[in-house]
Amino acid sequence: MPPKAAGCAATRRRWTRCRMTDADRRLEALAAQAGHDASPAARPAGRYASFARAGELLHSSGVVGRENGAVIAGTIDDSDAGIALGERAAVAAAIALLRAARTELGGLDRVQKIVALTGYLQTGPGFTQHVRVMNAASELLRQVFPDQPLPARTTVGVASPPGGGAVEISLVLQERSAD
Repeated sequence: MPPKAAGCAATRRRWTRCRMTDADRRLEALAAQAGHDASPAARPAGRYASFARAGELLHSSGVVGRENGAVIAGTIDDSDAGIALGERAAVAAAIALLRAARTELGGLDRVQKIVALTGYLQTGPGFTQHVRVMNAASELLRQVFPDQPLPARTTVGVASPPGGGAVEISLVLQERSAD
C-alpha cells in the first residue's frame, strides 16, 4: 500500500482515502524545500468548516501562514525583508490549505482545477507590492498542479488578519468528477 500523505486522517463525516499522488509528492517536496514539516492540515480555529461545498466547487475558509505551529505575524512593507515575510507567509498558508484539501478530498488528484485564490495581506498605508507577495502562493500552486491554468486571484491589504498573521489566503477548488 502506498504511504499516507501528510495531512490525511479521518474527518467527522468519513474516513478519507489518502495515498500519495504526483501532486501530493510535489506538494510535500516543495513544503520540505520551504522548511515546512509534515504537520497536520490546517483546521478551523473557530466555529466554521474548513471547506463548504457547492456542487463540484469547494470554498475554503481562510488560513494564515504558520511555521512550527506559530503564526507568521507582522506587517508587510515595501522593504525586501517585508516582501520576504509576506512571501514566506503566503507559501506557508498555501501549503496548509492544500494539505487541508487533500484531507477533505482524499488526495490532491481529486482537484480538477483551482478556480480562485484570494489573499489578505497585513499592510500599512502606501504598500504597493501586493502582486509580488501573492505571486509566491500562485507559483506554489503552479508547481503542484503544472498542467492546470493559474487561478483567478484577488489580493487586498488589510489592517488585522486573524492572529496578527502577515497573510491569510483562501481557495476555491473544483473537484474532479468520479469516473
